[in-house]
Amino acid sequence: MARYEIRIIGFGGQGVITLSKMIITAASLYEGLAATQTEAYSAAARGGKCWAEVVVDLDQDQSQIDYPKALAPYDFSIVLSEEGASEMKKGDLKDEKNTGFLLWDTSTIKKFRTAKRVKALGIPIQKLALEKFGNSVFGNTILFGAFMKISNIFSEEAAIETIKKFVPESTLDTNLKAFEFGKQKGEKFLQTLMEAN
Repeated sequence: MARYEIRIIGFGGQGVITLSKMIITAASLYEGLAATQTEAYSAAARGGKCWAEVVVDLDQDQSQIDYPKALAPYDFSIVLSEEGASEMKKGDLKDEKNTGFLLWDTSTIKKFRTAKRVKALGIPIQKLALEKFGNSVFGNTILFGAFMKISNIFSEEAAIETIKKFVPESTLDTNLKAFEFGKQKGEKFLQTLMEAN
């Protein structure tokens, strides 16, 4: 079983749960992989601590997941809040051949010491979503595009079908532009990693 584990952490209202549901939809519904999603949030739903996990079995021939929750070290971590960054410890991401990835929001997190020790891409998600697309809600689709490209666990076609399923038709064009923007950020990041090796 090729188990791939993703953890997303932030606060209520940032789209943490929605992003995790987009990832599991693209992986399971459109890519045909076995996947599970779990979520949790504090008593104060909006503005309180919030996290979600997705586990994907990358083996299409014998897909099965024996335990539904993600266990550190993770393959991919998306961190969107200062509190989430402060909780992250050395060893939370896979480091064998440096295979773990970290994606974090530099517009909400000022200091992130752990980011210096792993393959990390910092993007000012909230800031760019407002400046380029007029609303911070498009930050989720930027993240989804970057995640799709970096993780390579589902295709661009699966991602686009997922976006169509999740967003109102009136915002589809803007969401697809935000997705493309995030995808390009992911491509540039991977290119930089290749050039460094």
